[in-house]
Amino acid sequence: MENENTLYPIVHTDRFAQCRAFYRDRMAVELTADIEGRYFSVRFGGPEGPVLGFTPPNAMDGQAEAFRGGLTVSIPAGDADRAEAELRRKGVEIASPSSDKPWGWRSFLVRDPAGVELDFFHVLPQSE
Repeated sequence: MENENTLYPIVHTDRFAQCRAFYRDRMAVELTADIEGRYFSVRFGGPEGPVLGFTPPNAMDGQAEAFRGGLTVSIPAGDADRAEAELRRKGVEIASPSSDKPWGWRSFLVRDPAGVELDFFHVLPQSE
C-alpha cells in the first residue's frame, strides 16, 4: 500500500473482467496493480491522484457480495469538457454530458461495467 493514511475504495463486482478491460483499454488511467483474476486498481490524474480498486466477490478472503448499490466517485479532471471529449474519442459512452452543477462544479458522468458512476469534474470560478 502506498500510503497508510489514504482511503482505497474497492468495488466487489461479478463483472470483474469487463471492468478490468474497460479501465485498461478505454479510460485514461494508470493501472497501479493487476493480480490476474483477483484484484486490479487504477489511479486517476497522475501520481498523487485517487486510486479505485476492483475485485471479484469473495476474492479478498471475506464474504463480500458483488456490488449492487449506487456508488459515485468524483474525480478531478482539470477541464471536464476536455476530459469528456477525450473519452468520447476513445469510444466511452457518456451517461450524462458536461454541465454546470449548483454546487459549483462542471462535470459529466460515465458508468463502468459494474455500475459505478465516475463523475469527472472541475471547480467553476466563483462569480462575484
